[in-house]
Amino acid sequence: MKPRWKLSVEAFGKIERAEVDVRPLTLFAGPNNSGKSYLVSLLWGLVALPGELVPQECPELEAANAWIAQRVEEGKASFEHDLTVEELGLFDRLFDALLLANRSRLSRRLFHSDSVTLGAISLQRACAERRLRLRWRRGPDGQFVAEAIWSGENGIYAEIDRPTISYAREVARDLVMRAAVLERLSTALPGEMDAFEDFTPVYLPASRTGFMHLYKAAARRSLHETFRRTAERRDFSLDLTTPAFHFIDMLAFGLKSEQSQLKREQFPSYAEEAAFLEQSLTGEVELVAGAGAVNEYRYRPAGTPAPLPMQLSSALVTELAPLVLVLRHLSSFPALILEEPEAHLHPELQRRIAQVIGRLVHKGLFVWVTTHSENFCQEINNLIKLGSLPPDKRARAQQALGYGPNDYLDLDDVSGCELKLDPTGERSTAVAMRRTEAGLVMPTFNRAIVKLSQDVAYLDGLLNA
Repeated sequence: MKPRWKLSVEAFGKIERAEVDVRPLTLFAGPNNSGKSYLVSLLWGLVALPGELVPQECPELEAANAWIAQRVEEGKASFEHDLTVEELGLFDRLFDALLLANRSRLSRRLFHSDSVTLGAISLQRACAERRLRLRWRRGPDGQFVAEAIWSGENGIYAEIDRPTISYAREVARDLVMRAAVLERLSTALPGEMDAFEDFTPVYLPASRTGFMHLYKAAARRSLHETFRRTAERRDFSLDLTTPAFHFIDMLAFGLKSEQSQLKREQFPSYAEEAAFLEQSLTGEVELVAGAGAVNEYRYRPAGTPAPLPMQLSSALVTELAPLVLVLRHLSSFPALILEEPEAHLHPELQRRIAQVIGRLVHKGLFVWVTTHSENFCQEINNLIKLGSLPPDKRARAQQALGYGPNDYLDLDDVSGCELKLDPTGERSTAVAMRRTEAGLVMPTFNRAIVKLSQDVAYLDGLLNA
């Protein structure tokens, strides 16, 4: 079973309360301004900002420190230990305690504002079948290495670059804690994220066209202000969330035309999915290194000799290009957060993105999506229906309907969260969508469709009276 979690929050911005069943594919739907982006931003922060979980004195920290001290001892060259269910539970409780204690710090870092409150938060593993091994060894260069391995030889590691036992124990404790709770989402242990980190979840915000038009100006202005002499510096800020800043940093500096040999060997390739999406553009999206090391992107329509700059390309290209580029030029990120994948796309292309998402989930990528599109969600439900069929019937349906062999979803890998506004529109709550073999039941779209159908019937009746 693939790992999943239950995220619980209270008094989070306008969200009164929410319990989110977080699975490899999680859909967030609901009215505008109901809090969907807040929830996916928070999920991004839980994985991407470990440095915000500052240790606070509490019984859980004391117990975890004692556990680590018994195993990471001065002079011990190596050891291995398989954690028991009770020991895993200890690190679960530590993560939750640090999360609650640092909730305001985390929210402030995410949103660059004190106005987004976070009254309570909890992230708990929803499936108990886990295996985790802590391995301590001396590396070839003489430095100690702590490894947390959750299945086979897959895991995360950290080199101990300071020769103190207290620091070594802190690193080992935090490594085990993140691996115990987040498992495969802990592809790496990033630090303070001063620069783009390609082991961090990728967040593709809404309004991607605007970002594609302005990222170079924002990146260059930021660098210009950074290198001004102190006496001449002016305040420079963009009112963006940290995930949005990370997206700009990725566009400007993070994507590379060639990935390292190590990453090609260790991480899955999403080049096929990128090519499948790019077919919809009747052309190619190109990455070229720009002046000042800021990346540039161009669109080359099929059959034309010269490429177009992004500002002269259609909204279809500028909305879809970031996803194509990420899938082609990154592979080590553990999760993809995609806001409004349907924006500016014909229903046919919305279905194509849903198929790509299904294929990415098959390859082990976690994908969390906010959406307003019943067409996109219906295609997700079609993929769930395919996954609910016996293999022989599924193959027959795939051939009849033009799907590929991996165009299906296992129901156990999918969940949906619906945000509901109260009558005033000032507060919202989140409820889980019902899961069936026919897909997710989505009242937020069903109500709108029923109301539209009733209005059509009423007006037709008047015309024909």
